[in-house]
Amino acid sequence: MHKLTAFIAAAMCLPLAACSDKGSAPHTYSAPAVKAADGSEYTLPVSQLYEVSYSDLDPSKPEAVCKAAGVKFTPENADSIYFGENVFGVGLASVVYFGKYASSLTDAEWQTMAEIAASPADYVPALTGGRAASSVSPQAQYANRIPDNAYFDAMTEQIVTDIAEQQGCERGRAFELLYSDGVTVETPFSPSMQAAVDEVYADPSSFSDVPNIFPQSACAVTNMSGDVIAIAAGNRGNTAYNRAYRTLHRTGSSIKPLSVYSPALAEGMISFSSTVHDEPTINANTPNAWPRNYDRIYDGDITVTYALRQSKNTVPVRLATELGGDRCLAFMRENLGFTTLTDRDADISSISLGYLERGVPMTELAAAYSVFGRGGIYSAPRFYTRVTDKDGNILAERESTEIQALTSADAWIMNRLLYYNICKDDGIAQAARLDDGSEVIGKTGTVDNDYGSDTDRLFVGATPEYSAAVWIGYDDGNSVIDRTEYKLPASIWKAIMERADRQVKTFTPDSSVITAEYCTESGGLARKGCPKTETGYYREGELPAECPRH
Repeated sequence: MHKLTAFIAAAMCLPLAACSDKGSAPHTYSAPAVKAADGSEYTLPVSQLYEVSYSDLDPSKPEAVCKAAGVKFTPENADSIYFGENVFGVGLASVVYFGKYASSLTDAEWQTMAEIAASPADYVPALTGGRAASSVSPQAQYANRIPDNAYFDAMTEQIVTDIAEQQGCERGRAFELLYSDGVTVETPFSPSMQAAVDEVYADPSSFSDVPNIFPQSACAVTNMSGDVIAIAAGNRGNTAYNRAYRTLHRTGSSIKPLSVYSPALAEGMISFSSTVHDEPTINANTPNAWPRNYDRIYDGDITVTYALRQSKNTVPVRLATELGGDRCLAFMRENLGFTTLTDRDADISSISLGYLERGVPMTELAAAYSVFGRGGIYSAPRFYTRVTDKDGNILAERESTEIQALTSADAWIMNRLLYYNICKDDGIAQAARLDDGSEVIGKTGTVDNDYGSDTDRLFVGATPEYSAAVWIGYDDGNSVIDRTEYKLPASIWKAIMERADRQVKTFTPDSSVITAEYCTESGGLARKGCPKTETGYYREGELPAECPRH
């Protein structure tokens, strides 16, 4: 694999190459200034490219591309050709449009590169999820346009979308406005958190103890206000695709607290320790026992907290069936801001077990979990707050919009349920425990194929200050993750948080929630004869009855 390098056109302007015989004057593109949350300043690259060794190529290929763009071939010109949106240069365009380095392009792909250079607007649908030419990779829409900084890639996309809407212009014009001289971007980006993420994602041992054997991975970190502060698009330098923002992932069981347990708690169907039935269902449509628990163990009547920390599949399916898939889907969309769900996700297996039709970005998953540490308040993930031009005029602005997704009491009860996932010895996510004893809440997720083999694994967790989602898997969505070779997403999450600047160790409780000891067998209030008890958390006036068994 070639070494990836970035060419940053900072403190200078980069002309957009255009065919002179078309009579269109090239637009001048300048690098906007970016102000991070800690006051540090960066330059948003006008051009980032994958290194191309033109001396090793058939010269007629890049010459044809340059000719189509209306410029004479030189390495500098080839590295500056405009290929639509914020894609500049042959090196980046080859990876974005075809998923391969320029040295590996076929003759037909070089011809397509020339066609894109001649008329980049015709190929923009390939970058935006619209109908793309058959000669272009369908993965183009997921490509990281700023390969050495996936955060800036996502930030640019969000800004351009907002400029187009707020200024009432086309996307192409929005890019021109963003890349005009004197533009400043204000962002919640955290250099220190990004450094922690980058350190973990650059280290092969973070993912596997077997040399050169590792799955792909992505990570998104938000603060408790929903602002995205750091992301990783891939590990060990493989960042061709922005797997944290542009690529969607199925969630597996990490969706259960969001799509089932939260609305069931809000509707009064369950409490912290109410009993639920852990048995599969057999009917005409499912001749085999379904759903299956991951360990094939079914325990009959169990408490909600035990069902969640053992990641039972039967229980959320029963609860989602009683709630109705449409209500679960509406809660995800309206209360938690998920934007990529489809109406077909109202299917019980999709909404309760995370087998979503399209999937969700890691950024939205991380932001949703912050609700449990923020008194039930949800804010959509944002990568920037304001963009101004050289005269101080606002080009785009993204204010933090707050939704009361859950009551403060219900958010705290869910917080404690997810805390037990980590701190209890029978919790399925013990790998996320932090060494300094800071409280962690979270949930694992696993997606398997028709043969029962794992293809994706996730962990979404939060500390009192941060929420983060980690995914591991493969870009094809089908390759199997071996259970013995790869480290758990929870351990990757822990490695990041151990490096993060964390000042607060405990979550702030809701003062209206009542604590009481309950029997772990019956879920009722503990009595003297109960063999094992735990602390439960309940809404005021809704304590369970005394244990009926002991």
